[in-house]
Amino acid sequence: MLPGNISFIGASASNNGLTGKISNATHLHPGGTITVTYNGSVGECFYQTERFWASDDVNVLYPKFKMNEQIALYFLAPLSKKGKGYGYAFKWTKEKMENDSIEMPVDKNGRIDFDYIESRIRELEAYLIAAGFKDCDLSQSERNALQCISAGQKQMRRFKIVDEFTVANSHNILKSDVIFGSGTTPYVTASEGNNSIVSYISYKPDMIEKGNSIMIGGKTLVVTYQPDDFFSNDSHNLVLTINNERGRTESAQLFMVAAMYKSLSPKYSWGDSISKAKIQSDEVYLPVTVDDTIDFEFMDTYVSAIKKQCIAALKQEISQEHKAYEQAVGLSPVGSEAEKEEPKIIVLPDYHEGCVPLYTLRAACGMFDGEGLWEKEGWVDASGNGFTPDPKRHFAIYAKGNSMLDKIKNGDICVFEWYNQKGGSREGDIVLAEFNGFDDESAIKVYHSKKVRHEDGSWEHTKIELEPLNKEYPVIELDENSEYRTVGVLKCVL
Repeated sequence: MLPGNISFIGASASNNGLTGKISNATHLHPGGTITVTYNGSVGECFYQTERFWASDDVNVLYPKFKMNEQIALYFLAPLSKKGKGYGYAFKWTKEKMENDSIEMPVDKNGRIDFDYIESRIRELEAYLIAAGFKDCDLSQSERNALQCISAGQKQMRRFKIVDEFTVANSHNILKSDVIFGSGTTPYVTASEGNNSIVSYISYKPDMIEKGNSIMIGGKTLVVTYQPDDFFSNDSHNLVLTINNERGRTESAQLFMVAAMYKSLSPKYSWGDSISKAKIQSDEVYLPVTVDDTIDFEFMDTYVSAIKKQCIAALKQEISQEHKAYEQAVGLSPVGSEAEKEEPKIIVLPDYHEGCVPLYTLRAACGMFDGEGLWEKEGWVDASGNGFTPDPKRHFAIYAKGNSMLDKIKNGDICVFEWYNQKGGSREGDIVLAEFNGFDDESAIKVYHSKKVRHEDGSWEHTKIELEPLNKEYPVIELDENSEYRTVGVLKCVL
């Protein structure tokens, strides 16, 4: 077809399913409908606002009710969740979709509560827009920043604090001299919690500390970023203002708050507290550019990624709490017929004891989908599973598909031990396997092999079988001509 201005929706997981623009097509679908991919990127759902043409890999849902964008967006979540139960070898065809169901909030008459749906979507959109995080998808630069820090690949060096910051003692305003709740200016102390703000007060204007600065509690070493002008309770507290204009962003200063606490906390304590005199010789460890100057842009990017991860986790938590509320008041079913929420595995940006690296590779528990990309997403806690997690010996990936039910479900995070470090027999083990020389042909299966021993005592494989636990799926058979390797042996499923 010739290029044009009509959207062509295909089996794509990005760009709202748009794979191109065409000039004309028969049987165009109208806007105000939902597209659902049943082949390729199974379960990807998008709301289409304008007329379009869809490939044979896409089902189109025509609403039997008045649907606007808010209502459509609410429908996408349960549709996508239902679609994750399907895969390349078990496609979500039109016939299967006609027999499926999803959970939606209902009114007292048992009908879908569209008013409630619209209000919830508007509330969430307003909050995310106000917070600047309507989109929680990490950009490539944000992913790179997380990976650089977690892998220790970002160049860092020490900077003398007084060379980079103007340091001053704060004013001393006793609690007995103020009335809590008397104004709108934060009253900041050296206490932990609530960003060290204990109340909002009105007081003498000449006692105000300038905001967009970092405050250090003189006796407690609590380090906070204060975006607004504030009052302080103690002249031992230090107010630090970054000299470089490029460092006066909120994100960069939040990074420096963490870096400053990490650099200074081993040195100071309640009995040996920090002071303006002592900080003159102190240093802080910060990322640098190729020119060996402070990399403020990197700090902005890294903190932006952390914020997005936090917002995404919050959205997930709100979703879980909302579902629990609906069940409690009878808006959605409880029990064996209701689909249970799985515990959320938190993906951490930095290494902690007990963690192993998580890669973005989706290994097929079904047929191969060609989506494997070995990029580090973060770290996951694998402790408490009967072995000692070692980031050099163990790694984690996502499973995709249903061929290893009931042990491994679609979307599960599986922890493996690198095979080249394990050695030994693999017979009967669940392995992560690659074959035919392509890294994206990865599968999680039970390993079986047949061997032949030669007269000189050596032996070789004559046949390798990769067996699914779900008997509805076929056994993958490889012969001596197949290029194959075992990547890892399963340790646990998180």
